Amino acid sequence: MNIVSEKIKSNYDVLPTAERMVADFVLERKDDLFQYPIKELARLSGTTQAAWTRFAQAIGYSGLKELKNAYYSEANVSLKQADKGAPKIAVKDVNEYTSLQSIADNICATSVQAIQTTYRLFDTGTLNEVVTRMVNAKQIQIFGVGTASVAAYDLYCKLLRIHYNAIFNQDHHMNMMTVSQIGPEDVAIFFADNAKNKEIMQLFNIAKRKEAQLIAITKLGNNLLTTGCDNILFTTSPELDKKSGITSSRFAQLFMVDTLYTSICNRDYMNIRRYLMDSYEVFNENLRE
Repeated sequence: MNIVSEKIKSNYDVLPTAERMVADFVLERKDDLFQYPIKELARLSGTTQAAWTRFAQAIGYSGLKELKNAYYSEANVSLKQADKGAPKIAVKDVNEYTSLQSIADNICATSVQAIQTTYRLFDTGTLNEVVTRMVNAKQIQIFGVGTASVAAYDLYCKLLRIHYNAIFNQDHHMNMMTVSQIGPEDVAIFFADNAKNKEIMQLFNIAKRKEAQLIAITKLGNNLLTTGCDNILFTTSPELDKKSGITSSRFAQLFMVDTLYTSICNRDYMNIRRYLMDSYEVFNENLRE
């Protein structure tokens, strides 16, 4: 998956008309970026040079030059992967596979790509701020529904192991009760594939009103969740098998959970090491019995 294209698609719906015309041109004719100067690109796309600059900035780049560099770098990565015989993704639903091998190949490819593209979106500065908030939090409330609840629950279990004051519920009414008690010293973490989930957005709005510290682990895009949180850890994955509900987004979210948990343990090791040892010894005692 091309990160630049992912950024364009994620932000497409909120782009103004002129910038959306630029987006259409880039998605359809990205090779032309390297053949023409910005003046000619503006003419070919029926826009202006200013629209091209605004477009690049809207998707996270300082200007057209940085956008071109990002595309160029990703093209080289794709070529190297192709040379190594990396598995290719085929967008199809469950009834369209012709063999068990093709099923395994495609799921492997989408899972690996979800982790790789999420890694390439990774920002150490944001992670550092998130770790600081969580280490210093009075309480950490974790929210996730549907597929996103898998990663949310995994983070909850990991935080319990190191004796952090964490809360997670799968029942929405229980979530409403706990979030009603959240405060400025607490952290609320929202796992979501997008900002269209009404339950997550309801919880988010309450936590924001209560002035809690807000963190989202979600897909790229400008929406109420990403613009309203203090910190966002972006994940991304190939959209595959929508009819069957099979999604590789879990792997991207679990990658982020493991990275976040390990970073917390590294930062707060002197305080949590005894809890790591206690749980290790308890589990090993059970195995010896």
